Amino acid sequence: MAKKKDRQATSGIAAASRAEIHEAAYFARKCGLTRDEALQMIREAHASPTLRPAETEKRKH
Repeated sequence: MAKKKDRQATSGIAAASRAEIHEAAYFARKCGLTRDEALQMIREAHASPTLRPAETEKRKH
């Protein structure tokens, strides 16, 4: 039989920048999450479309 190749354990999240790792670690400690959960939430928040502030909309009087 052939040997199985050693695989690194992946969390399913693409490589993160140093700033993202620090932000996720802080957020994880603050909210009681794992770093992977925090990083995923941060990325989802950055990927979501931004909402227009209500101040820019014209008001009807």
